[in-house]
Amino acid sequence: MRYILIAFVLIFCSCVNKHELAISSINNQDLAKDLLILSDDSLQGRAPLTIGETRTVGYLQKRMKEIGLEPAFGDSYTQEVPLVQLTSHVPDNFIIHTPKGQISLKSGDDYTARCPILKEEIDIKSSEIIFAGFGVNAPEKGWNDFEGIDVKGKTIVVLVNDPDFYTGDTTLFNGKAMTYQGRWRYKFEEAERQGAIACLIVHETAAAGYPWSVTNLQTNKAELDVDDQHLEEPNCLLTGWITKDAAIRLFSSCNMDYETMKMKALTKGFHPISMNAKYDINIENKWVKAASKNVAGVIKGIERPDEVIVYCAHWDHLGIGNPVNGDSIYNGASDNAAAISWMLSIAKAFKIEGGSKRSVLFFSPTAEEAGLLGSTYFVNHSPFLTSKMVACINTDVILFLGKFKDVTVTGLGHSELDKYIEEEARKQGRYVCADPNPENGMFFRSDQLPFLKAGVPAIFAKGYSNQVNLGKSKTQEKIDEYWKTIYHKQCDVYNPKTQSLDGLCEDAKLFYSIGNRLANENYFPKWYKQSEFYIQR
Repeated sequence: MRYILIAFVLIFCSCVNKHELAISSINNQDLAKDLLILSDDSLQGRAPLTIGETRTVGYLQKRMKEIGLEPAFGDSYTQEVPLVQLTSHVPDNFIIHTPKGQISLKSGDDYTARCPILKEEIDIKSSEIIFAGFGVNAPEKGWNDFEGIDVKGKTIVVLVNDPDFYTGDTTLFNGKAMTYQGRWRYKFEEAERQGAIACLIVHETAAAGYPWSVTNLQTNKAELDVDDQHLEEPNCLLTGWITKDAAIRLFSSCNMDYETMKMKALTKGFHPISMNAKYDINIENKWVKAASKNVAGVIKGIERPDEVIVYCAHWDHLGIGNPVNGDSIYNGASDNAAAISWMLSIAKAFKIEGGSKRSVLFFSPTAEEAGLLGSTYFVNHSPFLTSKMVACINTDVILFLGKFKDVTVTGLGHSELDKYIEEEARKQGRYVCADPNPENGMFFRSDQLPFLKAGVPAIFAKGYSNQVNLGKSKTQEKIDEYWKTIYHKQCDVYNPKTQSLDGLCEDAKLFYSIGNRLANENYFPKWYKQSEFYIQR
């Protein structure tokens, strides 16, 4: 018995030492090394389908091999993602015929649109315009903005976000926190399901979470899509946005008041209304087909290799643009080179600790910036069944401010994964809080979304709201400064002399511990019933 006890103690000590070694292997120096290489000018902004992709993908494969990860796609670390680079040339002036005469919307200034279909010329003739509230059909909430009218072959004008953003009610759409039904992507998807020929969203900065200038980036520009069936025969031929000022003009010319109609749309039982307006439009499309690459390595589980925890950090960024102060390269240090270094450090820690019961996948998708294309393709063509995916742990957009007292969970309240974060954060002396700006809908703007839609609970969290030396108020000032002056700009670089990776390092240790727990237990974290992604697990 004494020898058995000694053996047990030795095994226990060995496991403890391995875990401590794994945690301590995550350090600022290694994080900085990967971050600086991935955000270097030589990678030319890491745009898909460029030399920047070739160099980035090559580096990721090299690092995964060095760490000791197995290729995730048979004998390859890469998965080809078929893409279409599509440019829609829309009219400079979009003429709408209304009860008070015709109005003209100017491309770029008043509206932006595209035709997501592989067809050289698209003609929409005499399409009737319907105001369809928020464009939401949510039977589980007893809400249907399409009730009582058939919008097949018609154009719908809808509001961005969801009703609770304006009412403050928390019983239907989660109050100020945007639900998936508030996102533009959902509006276009629902328009497709309803058979509408076109969908135009009214842009309002606060409700959208970004200014018109962000929306307008797509006007007459090439955009990437996954090359699949939805581009061959869609119902919804035209998707786009109009400014609030343009909407006010349109509604007025249709004998309607925009604000009054918006108030009506906030009410349960709202019915869509014909605006008695029609239009013709001709759009020319050009496209090029190409393939980009997802990159992934895996540590196979010892007992249940078919069950998997997915770590995720997209590799792509915006490439090269117009020079600003002589700099044309979008280096994307915070978005998302830092997150890749976070993921690689976690992968190394898993290898040091040794095998886990479940598999652990380290996944770096392409074309996140183009609309989560790489992760969407992966979820539909994965080497693992989505029903066997325990959780997705994703990160994106890192602040180089040092350590934080908080762990901000974007999407807090969706699943039991919250409990894992709370318990592990407590061990670091940190607390969990919700996103301070939930109306921006960040839970639906990064690569966890395709996993959520497939029924896989996800974590999108980091130190963010309360830097240890700044406090909440000053930290919020830094957050606001980041979104205004750094995000998606050429100045998104990492400077080791003036910026700190202490927070990123602490986060990597935190999410390693969470993933390690998930990888060594039998439980599948469940969805909370109030989540719009709720399914039985």
